Amino acid sequence: MQRARDIIGLPVIEWETGKEAGSVQDLLFNKQWQYKGLLLEEKNFFHKGSYVPASAVLSFGPDCIMIRADAITSFDSSSMWQTLRTGRAPLKGKSVVTVHGRHLGFVADVYLEPHAGKIVGYELSDGILSDMLDGRRVIRDTQRITLGKNAVVVEDITDSVPLHLGGFKYDDVHQLPIERHR
Repeated sequence: MQRARDIIGLPVIEWETGKEAGSVQDLLFNKQWQYKGLLLEEKNFFHKGSYVPASAVLSFGPDCIMIRADAITSFDSSSMWQTLRTGRAPLKGKSVVTVHGRHLGFVADVYLEPHAGKIVGYELSDGILSDMLDGRRVIRDTQRITLGKNAVVVEDITDSVPLHLGGFKYDDVHQLPIERHR
C-alpha cells in the first residue's frame, strides 16, 4: 500500500538505462478512479506533458520509482483522466459527506495498491489546526464510497454493515476513531 503524497515528487528512473525521466507531478485515474499512471512534471512551458502508464512501473521505492525504458507516453489533458491534485476537478480537497448530510472532512490524500490499480483508503482533513490537535481520519472501506463531481459521498452506518475507519469497525458514525499521522 502506498500513500499518494509519498509518491508525488519522486524521481522516475528508467531501469535499463538509468536515465531520469522526470519526477511525479500527480497520479492519473480513469473515470472509475482506478489508478492508471503517473503524470510527470513538464520540463518546459510549451511541452504538452507526459505520463508513465501504470503497467510500465516496475517498482515504487522510498527514494525513486523505477520504470521500463521508453515507457513514457504523451499526455493529453483533454482526455478521460481524473487526477488527485491537478486538473479541472482534482480529488484532493473535495468535501466528504455521509448520505444523511454529515460532513466528515476533506480529502487530503489517498492510499492505493498501485499494482492492483485501486484506491484502498482516503485520508481526511478538517483543517490544519484540527489535524494538529486530533490527527487525520482514514476511511478504509472504499466499497461504500461514491466519488462525485463535487463531493465524496460515504454511505452511513444506518444499515448492518459498519464503516471501517482507521482499521476499526464501528456501528455508529458518531463513534468514528481518529488515526494520527504526524
